[in-house]
Amino acid sequence: MNNLMGTAAAAVLMIGASVCNAAVLNFTSNPGLEGNGSYTGSMTWTYLGSGAGSLSISLTNTSPAANGGYLTGLAFNTVDGLTMGLTSGRAGFSFVSPVAANPFDPFDVGAALGGDWLGGGNPAGGIGVGVSDTFVFGVSGDDSLLSSLSEVSFFDLDASGQYRFAARFRGFANGGSDKVTADFTPVPIPMPLAVAGAGLLAVGFIRRRRAAH
Repeated sequence: MNNLMGTAAAAVLMIGASVCNAAVLNFTSNPGLEGNGSYTGSMTWTYLGSGAGSLSISLTNTSPAANGGYLTGLAFNTVDGLTMGLTSGRAGFSFVSPVAANPFDPFDVGAALGGDWLGGGNPAGGIGVGVSDTFVFGVSGDDSLLSSLSEVSFFDLDASGQYRFAARFRGFANGGSDKVTADFTPVPIPMPLAVAGAGLLAVGFIRRRRAAH
């Protein structure tokens, strides 16, 4: 029994430590170049092992309702040595790499309506005001690299050292468009929640061991 409890305690420490390092990356848009579009979002990175991972980006179009307008593209930077592709997302959006996002420097990867960040497809096929959508990118590469990544790794600064993420808007009521960057904040899971979650997993482990005997 003592050995069992010791094993469970070790599990709590290991699981708690790993969960405490988990984070969600929340971001909020800066003022757009044309002052029309705005959005909020979040991004999570999951290392799956065996050379694979999953990057999920959720966006909400928070532009003023009177402006109308659709979010039609997203773009961000990453680290060298990764292979990425869009595994799920809004219909009509395609994976783009690199992303031509004039007047910004090109971004490494992204997704855009019609496969063109600057102007592909009918704008009405984008994310409308008050609407949210999620884009999931499959990531592959060397395990030593993937296991070292965090959410922030996927929002590397561009060549000018200024921008990490940008969204494209088109189809505003005034006929305008917009290009809008974002700032982000990592939000770690609080320690009490992490330890509690680890404790529940440890209790389950003990119960399974008892049942096995």
